[in-house]
Amino acid sequence: MSKKINKKEKPISKNVNKEEKAMPVKNIIIFFLVGVIVILGGILVFSNIQNKPSSTIQNNATVQNNPSSATQDNSGPQPRILVSEEEWDFGKVTRGEKPTHVFIVKNGGEGDLIIDSLKGSCPCIEASISTNLIKPGESAELKVSYDTTDYVGKDEKHLHIYSNDPQVPDKYIGLYVETEELKIPNLTPNLTPNLTPNLQD
Repeated sequence: MSKKINKKEKPISKNVNKEEKAMPVKNIIIFFLVGVIVILGGILVFSNIQNKPSSTIQNNATVQNNPSSATQDNSGPQPRILVSEEEWDFGKVTRGEKPTHVFIVKNGGEGDLIIDSLKGSCPCIEASISTNLIKPGESAELKVSYDTTDYVGKDEKHLHIYSNDPQVPDKYIGLYVETEELKIPNLTPNLTPNLTPNLQD
């Protein structure tokens, strides 16, 4: 009888081993599926978070490159920037002078024109405008001066007018000048006596 009991015990232990082996496989499959779900959920959450800051960064970059985009509203009446001259030649000036010209900036649209900023292509360009808000049909004076202290010869610079005009948010004005050195005549008297003989006598 002891042999029969031993035989019965062995098959029971084999069944127990099969169940023990099946449990870790089930646990591994469940763990794997939960892991895949967590990873996919993390990817979705991360991609949504990633998209929001990148669009914010993209919008901020647009505002930095074009400050007027912050105030642009493409619905309703639109402003239209008009400038009296697209370019201006200050002509020939002496080095160190600051020639100045007054441009007229007009709003030819139906909405309020907002001048966000003025930016010269170098620190030698100084610009100021009489008002940053120009109502439809009204105009403002834009005073631009060109410091020629550090320049000699022909030079070209430009001024950017950033506004909320949706068609021309960056209005460009070309500025030209020809700077000459101040020529001071030699005013020192010639003190050396004329020692050449007078041959006409």
